[in-house]
Amino acid sequence: MNEATPTTVKVLREQLVNARQVRDLGLLRDVEEGLRQLGKIGYRCCLVDFDSCRLRYYVRLLGYEQARVKAQIEFPISPEVAPVQWLPLSHLADYAEAENAQSIRRIYEGMAHYIQHKSPTLQVGMLGLNRPRPRRQPSKRPQRRARNRVWLYLGGLVVLAALACFIAWGGS
Repeated sequence: MNEATPTTVKVLREQLVNARQVRDLGLLRDVEEGLRQLGKIGYRCCLVDFDSCRLRYYVRLLGYEQARVKAQIEFPISPEVAPVQWLPLSHLADYAEAENAQSIRRIYEGMAHYIQHKSPTLQVGMLGLNRPRPRRQPSKRPQRRARNRVWLYLGGLVVLAALACFIAWGGS
């Protein structure tokens, strides 16, 4: 699917660095428009973690808004992570770019001045395939436990009273 695209994540990332270096808002708008176009076609790429120099997830781009790329995690599926994430362009790489730790280091070296966090911050998902957890009903155990304790104390008093009677009768 990625072969017919007018641009790539690598090209847009390089344009972003260039736009920041020359402080050209026009170039920045071109990067934003390129990301929107990639989102429209569901462009597939990788999310990389520069801290561990490894590919973290395969993602599909969904759009661009407020300086973040909206992406859906496709693989590996992780119930601990929300399936849709808002990611910085700096942590995205084309498949061919993220083939090994050395190539990921090269990407980082080109972006290091502009990266705030080496590991992307991901939104947490809900366990159970992102279905809302059922609300727990208040437990009735505390009431039952209190009732059981009352019966235990009463039983103990009856045993003590019977023991006292036995001692009193045995002593005469």
